[in-house]
Amino acid sequence: MNTGRSTVARGTGRDVLLEATLRLIGERGLHAITLREVAAAAGLSLGSTTYHFADRDALLIAALSRFADSVVEQCDTALARPELDTMTPRELMAAVFADFSASYCEPNRMLAQLEMYTESARNPTVAAISDRCMAAYRRLLVRAFAAAGLPDAETDARIAHVMVYADGLALQSAAKGTPCELQADAPAVIWALATASI
Repeated sequence: MNTGRSTVARGTGRDVLLEATLRLIGERGLHAITLREVAAAAGLSLGSTTYHFADRDALLIAALSRFADSVVEQCDTALARPELDTMTPRELMAAVFADFSASYCEPNRMLAQLEMYTESARNPTVAAISDRCMAAYRRLLVRAFAAAGLPDAETDARIAHVMVYADGLALQSAAKGTPCELQADAPAVIWALATASI
């Protein structure tokens, strides 16, 4: 009998559920999804969902943790690229910011991240997950700002400005229902933040 569900390889059910959850968080919001909807989106039975996760909260926390893991991996991979060592400061800044943008601006990921930020104010577990994402982004930006010659004492404040800039663009994108794009002048803005007197 055809149940309308796709075939999921044995042992991959948990991964499929987490990916489906992140998609739904981006599409509908953190609190607007049910275990039944996640199961349907993953092409699995509700029983498979409850086998892997005791309840909806456990599934959401696991999905957000998976998201944070992917952000950390992307940022750390970007920082490990050997060609960064041969670039001029401005080239390195542009390359690092391109990596930051690529990680930050995929539509569902960006919306899931905004949902995570909002939930962080209410849930200490989600706040800790959010902190992992922010720390990974910060590592990228520290590398770029160091290459630009920014004194260590000024790094935190200026990186905070970059994050506010990026988050503001993401919020505008979410409000308009348009793809998140860091503006074309973003590299120049970031360079100015790194090198101009404040």
